[in-house]
This record gives sequence, C-alpha cells and structure tokens, in this order.
Amino acid sequence: RAPSSTSGDRPRAVDGDDGGARAELCVSFVIMSSFSVVSVLLRARTHGVKVGGASRRHRLRARSGAHVRAGDVDDESMSQQKFDVREFSAEVERVAALGVQKALAEVDRRLSVAMRGEAAGASGDAEGVTKTAGDDAEREAVDIISCLRQSGAIKAFGAAHNVPKRDYALAELKLNNIEAEKLLAPTESTIVGIRDNFTRALGLSYVAYLFALHPTFAQGAGVAAFAAFCATYDQVAFNGGVSALVLDTVAQMTSKEYVTRLRRHEAAHFLTAYLIGILPKGYTLSSKDAFQTYGALNIQAGCAFCDGEFQREVAKGKITSTSLGRFACVAMAGICMEYILFGFAEGGLSDVQQLDGLLRALAFTQKKSDSEVRWAVLNTTSLLRRHIKVTEKLADLMARGGTVGECVMLIENEVAPAPLI
Repeated sequence: RAPSSTSGDRPRAVDGDDGGARAELCVSFVIMSSFSVVSVLLRARTHGVKVGGASRRHRLRARSGAHVRAGDVDDESMSQQKFDVREFSAEVERVAALGVQKALAEVDRRLSVAMRGEAAGASGDAEGVTKTAGDDAEREAVDIISCLRQSGAIKAFGAAHNVPKRDYALAELKLNNIEAEKLLAPTESTIVGIRDNFTRALGLSYVAYLFALHPTFAQGAGVAAFAAFCATYDQVAFNGGVSALVLDTVAQMTSKEYVTRLRRHEAAHFLTAYLIGILPKGYTLSSKDAFQTYGALNIQAGCAFCDGEFQREVAKGKITSTSLGRFACVAMAGICMEYILFGFAEGGLSDVQQLDGLLRALAFTQKKSDSEVRWAVLNTTSLLRRHIKVTEKLADLMARGGTVGECVMLIENEVAPAPLI
C-alpha cells in the first residue's frame, strides 16, 4: 500500500477496524494480481516472439490440420520436386510469354493483392480487396511461376535435391555436424531479456508512483487494473501485436546481432520455400514494417507463403508425405540457418511449436514425429549449407526492401547454374 499521509487528509485504517483492514488487504491483492497478469501476458507473448520480432505470421498455415485424421498421410518419394505437365489459362500463358522480368513484375502485382486480401479478411480493405480476391490473385501468381518453370524460363523453383526420406538417428545427424540439442531448443534470449527489463521497469515505475504521489489504495488499484486491462486487450484484440511491436522495435534499436539473425532467419525461410516448390507471398522484417505495410496490429512480421495447395489437401482430409515434408523444411529453415551461422538457434520457438502442433493433429507417435523433424533438419541444413552465400545476398536484398519478384530473380541467377541445387 502507499505510505500514509502526514497531513491526515486521507482515510487510514483505524485500529480495531477489521473491515477497513480487510478492504485494504483486498485492494493490495488486486494491485499485485494485476501486475502479475501483465507479467504473465508479456511472458505468453514472448513465447510467440521469435528472433526477427513478433510471433511470425506465416509460415504455411497448419491451423486446419486438426481436421486431418490419423494415418491420412500418403507416403511418396521426395528426392526432388516433380511437376506434372499441365495447361494454364490464356491469361497466365500471356503473362509468361512477356519474359521473366515482366512476368515477375506481374507476379508481384498479384501477390500484393493477395497480401492485402489476407490482411483485410472477408470484409475487404479500403480498396475493396477481399480475401476471396486475394486467394484468386495468389492462385494466378503461383500459376505464372509454374508456367515459367514448365517452359524452362526459370529453373530453381522446386528444384532442390533432398536427402532420402527415412528414419535418421541422432548419431547420423552428428556425423553431419548437427547437434540437435542446440538447434531444436531456441533460447529467445534477446526478446526475453528485453521483456524482463520492461517488466522490472514497469514495477519500479509503479513503486515510484506510489512513493512520489501517495495515491489512495483505490487510485493505485485503478492504475494496476488499467495496466492489466491494456495487456489483456492487446492479447485478445490484436493477438499481442502491441507488445510485439514494442519488444521488436526495442530489440531492433539495441541489438545488431538480433537484426543480423532476423534477416538471415527470414531469408532462409524464403530460399528454402522457393527451392522446394512453395512460392513466398510476401515478407516483413519487423513488427513496425508489418504495421506500416498492412495497417493492422494482428498482422505480424515474417514470411507468408502461397499455401493454397496445402490447404486444399487439408480440406480433403489427406496430406501427402511431400507436402508434410515441405511444411517441415520451411518451418525448420530459420532455425537451421541460425545454427549454421552462430552454432545455436535463438529464434524460431513458434516455428517448432507450429510444426509440433501439426504432427500432434496428425496423431503421429513420438517416434514418428521425431523421425519427421530429424529428416527435415538434416535436409534443410544440407540445402542451406550448399547455398549459404545466396542466403546472405538474399538477406541483404530483403533488408533493402526487394520485392518477391526481385528476390526470385536473385535466386534464379545465383542458384540455377549450380550443379546441385
């Protein structure tokens, strides 16, 4: 409680007045509980925050995976992505015939609509772009890339050579210089440190407020309750977007290593997805950029992908082994890149949790889940080690705000000539 006033103009508990004492005790409990709620909510938010800020909106959306029954994963080989010869619409073929540069510019235009549709939802944005329009634009963008790939105009999309898909023991990972315990346990140390400092500063500010202004118990409880309400509202209304924006912005301003990790992490997601046959839809490298780009706090930083095919498989109730493997590789890519560069992963906790959630939804046994994750780690690490210089160039281009089309062109120019993609 606040210190007693010497002027005597504020109510005080009177000796023997048990009711007043109990009331003061209750108010003190409310104050402490409110700050506990704020702290817990900040901690909960941190578990969704990865290096590069915020609980990354992305990756491939696995939220519908719970509708897939156990065992509904079709086994198939995944040594290299195979593309069936198919026919495309006249519009897609017209765009592809413009040449790679102009076709990629058209892809960028459609992906911009797709991202606005995702941010706007069913109600649409200020320009009338709805989620349905965004989905149609996304489908056209993927078809253009597929048409370019089929015609031979681009070569790297979906051309990654994967390690054989089988059970791998931890000893086999170590033989490939992969220590799973350092890779699969992200520390989140930068964001956790900032969050803890912020929580302490908040507590100290409240104590200073009590001693400096000598508020009544009701006033003190009101301040604490308001802080708890704000934190709760952020979680409910914005999915923790406000706290993510604050934590990520502070980290970007105070830690160069955090920024380096962020860029390499997201570049690895982008490159891995493209090489295994998933077109990135868009990206942002900070919560601030995400807010400025989409005007919504619940759209958070990271990469987003054109995952319509995966969602259609989920809707049918069957996920192919190839789709599951691609999902796992994209999820693990950022962590694997951090491990390659720094020897351990700091960010990526939400990626691990998302993959784990999908495997649980598929009712995988622990042994089968471990097997899927180990293969994904080995395959993705091998892929990124072959293209580590490309990842760094891509990270620099993304930091300069390069479009998806420009990033694709960089990958094609750097990776396509390689003897082994």
